[in-house]
Amino acid sequence: MDPFPAVIAALSGALAIYTTRRVSAYGPTGMAAAMAAMMAAMGTGLAGGYAAGMVWDLGWATLAGVAAGLVHGLVMGRRYGPMAALDGAGGGAMGGMMGPMLAVMLVALPLSLIWTAGLLLLLQWGFSLGAIYLVAAASGRAPSYGLLGAVGWLLGAHLAPSTMADEPCEPHARLPQKTAVKVAPAAAGPRRSLIAPVALTGVALSAAYVARSTLTVSPEPQDTRLVVAPVGPDGVQDVHITLKAPYYSPAVIQVSRGTAARVTLTAVGEPG
Repeated sequence: MDPFPAVIAALSGALAIYTTRRVSAYGPTGMAAAMAAMMAAMGTGLAGGYAAGMVWDLGWATLAGVAAGLVHGLVMGRRYGPMAALDGAGGGAMGGMMGPMLAVMLVALPLSLIWTAGLLLLLQWGFSLGAIYLVAAASGRAPSYGLLGAVGWLLGAHLAPSTMADEPCEPHARLPQKTAVKVAPAAAGPRRSLIAPVALTGVALSAAYVARSTLTVSPEPQDTRLVVAPVGPDGVQDVHITLKAPYYSPAVIQVSRGTAARVTLTAVGEPG
């Protein structure tokens, strides 16, 4: 049994739980909570649906991906109100519909399956970081350094105009001389907590790749023996070919010229 899809699904679930906890620590509200739930759930649907598409057909994989993304978005968003719950469920469903299709399209290329799985996990991690930065910025605790600071720079936080400059101020309004203004320091959180999921993902993907290479059974050698097509009672040559990727069996068939032939092709394995 190939352990790779299970590893992808487990990593996707771990990232979903991690993102949910990090976002809830900032106590988001309104549009920030809704967008955070939608982006995080979309990443879960993509990666979870892709993992299901590596072992199931398109129909069941799509249902699994939609269910994973929808449940994550609903559970994550409902604590912040109906708008966040609806956005989270919708984003998760959209991600779940796209992930399995990528797995089915690449089913004939195992190397592409592996690299695309890593890409989708990286995409989910990117969506999760974006969601965390969004709620951190909304609460006024977004750092300007570290991994979250780099995310903010990539999203253009340094290009956004200051909201304080647009607010009218009273010309004679002054603070009393003895009034102390305390500014809360930016709570960036432990930097290790953001880097750890990335390192864990890389280690798990590497281990799964090694396990996949070790457990993968080499294809049977191609049978090149000559097979003569028999002639049936109706005078038609019956040619039976079995396709088991990447080989055909028999590989060499001899038919008689001038006699009609009936070809029957049987495919072994999942369609795709």
